[in-house]
Amino acid sequence: MIPKSMEAAFERAAHPFHMWDGLMTTSEALAAVLAPDVQEQVRQAARAMADVGHVHLVGCGTSYFSAIAGTYALHAVADMAATAHNAFEFSAYPPAGLGQSALLAISHTGGTAVVLDCVRVAREQGAVTVGLTDIPESVLAVAPAHAILGGGGREHSLPKTKSYPASLLRHYLLAVALAEGRGRGQAATALRHALEAAPAHTRQVLATAEPLARRLAGERRSGAQVFVLGAGPNLATALEGALKLQESAQVRAFGWELEEGMHGPWGIMEPGDLVILPVMRGPSMAKARGLAAALQHIGVTIWAITDDPDGLPGAHHVTHLPQDVPECFSPLYAALPLYQFTYFSALAEGKRPDCMRLADDRYLRARLALPR
Repeated sequence: MIPKSMEAAFERAAHPFHMWDGLMTTSEALAAVLAPDVQEQVRQAARAMADVGHVHLVGCGTSYFSAIAGTYALHAVADMAATAHNAFEFSAYPPAGLGQSALLAISHTGGTAVVLDCVRVAREQGAVTVGLTDIPESVLAVAPAHAILGGGGREHSLPKTKSYPASLLRHYLLAVALAEGRGRGQAATALRHALEAAPAHTRQVLATAEPLARRLAGERRSGAQVFVLGAGPNLATALEGALKLQESAQVRAFGWELEEGMHGPWGIMEPGDLVILPVMRGPSMAKARGLAAALQHIGVTIWAITDDPDGLPGAHHVTHLPQDVPECFSPLYAALPLYQFTYFSALAEGKRPDCMRLADDRYLRARLALPR
């Protein structure tokens, strides 16, 4: 028996699936986050967090990866110490000193049980609590002291797409608001202007990246592995990209931090496998260039997603991202070509990307039996 909350994911059996609709409406979701009422929610949360010594960000799956990306913006923009945690790890093994900290609890649906557990734990210890969710009527919208909403409502597809950039944009706006409160007004204003361009940049990336993403999905040999390796803010991109390929297309995909990928995972790469490198101009570029050069000896195909106008030496394919975006904000756009590749890979494999593998009753029963 399919739960009512999942029914929409089974509605479509052919393109366009709900996942495609989600991708095509990402810019509208970002515009909703930039609305005045959401901006006021961001400012209220920033004022409440002004004096904390540490920010803890928690989530599961895609929301956890959003938390990882969010830490880099808090470091770079607001000069605030921040740590991302898997929500179960935080709730079961809470870090010390929560009373002097803030908690950002992230859940698209606003009902993820372990995320709500984190809010309870943090609140009991005196932390400032802030919820990030797309569902205004959810528990996460009311359980924390503050909530930052917006983003377009519940996604019908079980694997989420547009809610991830919407979550990232909320993190980035909060980091800017915190920077403004710390006397970094001029620099923060420039960063805010960069974020206000997010809907337009998203439309541009989706339009320009689609032909290559579609072609690579069609050319990929069935059974070939995919490795997504990223560093800094785009560690989150690597993890999110691999998760989507697993969920939506049931591809054998692996997401690794760039350096960690050189400490063992490269050893299972085979000729014909695809290596995706979301790498921006910054501290990780030299390392990515060295990896791309080394992997030529194996015979893998390398796809770079980058803001470097010169691309990545050694890459067979390059998707160019906007060049005027700070590296700490780049995950907002780097995930989009990966989502497109995932969607077209699912079509090529004859999969229904909306419902993961739950059309198979064995996997549906397993999903429903998972502890919540």
